Amino acid sequence: THSWPPVGFYLTFYIVAGATIGILGSVTSFAFNVLGSLLVKQDPLLVLRVYGTVFLGAKALTTDDLNFFMLVAVVHFSVGASAGAVFQVLTSRFVPDRPALQIVLGGVYGLLMWVVNFYLIITWLQPRLVGQAYVLELMPVWIAALTHLIYGLTLGVLQPLGRFVPYRPAVS
Repeated sequence: THSWPPVGFYLTFYIVAGATIGILGSVTSFAFNVLGSLLVKQDPLLVLRVYGTVFLGAKALTTDDLNFFMLVAVVHFSVGASAGAVFQVLTSRFVPDRPALQIVLGGVYGLLMWVVNFYLIITWLQPRLVGQAYVLELMPVWIAALTHLIYGLTLGVLQPLGRFVPYRPAVS
């Protein structure tokens, strides 16, 4: 029989909560990127165009196909969800009651994601898919680092919202 609340570490809950928080982190990062683009009078969809070069190469830089932009956004948010789940599981397991440390770890995690994604995965994968590492060539380093830092800090700030607190009926 299953007991409620679950005994021990509730892994499934933390994966779902982390995926949700990861999507929120991705949306926050993307929103900052769009707002920054608007402030400097740049195409607010440029970040999606640049990330889209992974799929289409240089054609992504000139397309106006909304389906394409949706695909790139869904992939971006899916990666954010997956990484958010990993972060939530790790912080909930190893530093569950240390919110300041979770925020710092979130920032470090975001920067680590940037380094791994840009300088290991994209460096290797994109030239094999479309012949050139457009993301690395077109995305300024400081913008890529800052948006990933914002993503990670968002994970750290929102981490307590993903804490499992079982319902317990009031005793009269």
